[in-house]
Amino acid sequence: MIDANVIRTWVEEHLAEHGGFLVDVTVSDGANIRVLVDAPNGMPISGCVAISRLIEGQLDREVQDFALQVSTPGLDQPLKLRPQYDKNVGRVVKAQLHDGHSVEGTLTAVEDEGIVIEHKEKRRIEGRKAKEWVTDRHELAWNNIATTKVKISFKQ
Repeated sequence: MIDANVIRTWVEEHLAEHGGFLVDVTVSDGANIRVLVDAPNGMPISGCVAISRLIEGQLDREVQDFALQVSTPGLDQPLKLRPQYDKNVGRVVKAQLHDGHSVEGTLTAVEDEGIVIEHKEKRRIEGRKAKEWVTDRHELAWNNIATTKVKISFKQ
């Protein structure tokens, strides 16, 4: 049986030397290995290839056949690690909270306690005729966040 923790160790050691961070390692029943890696400025394909070769060089196909996929997390994947949040500051995100509520807006800060999302909208202010832009600031603690996804926008 292929051990995901052993693969995790190999990849983390490689990334410590070459840059980047490990997002996830999964090994399914059919010896399908999936490794997700990223870097603050994006992981190049050559980085994924180097990790794939590292893992293939450590495992013996004569002992156990396996399928290997090394990639970066897709845009549809939720953010899992703080470096992913750091990388996406300034982008629009949607955070789903454990209490069932969600908060959508621009990720403006990543802190030790959690994240800050700002949402800007036009609202009618009491005593005024015209609507004005109002910015709501949501400070979300890490333990209150169930998932956070980057919102994909095709607007310019």
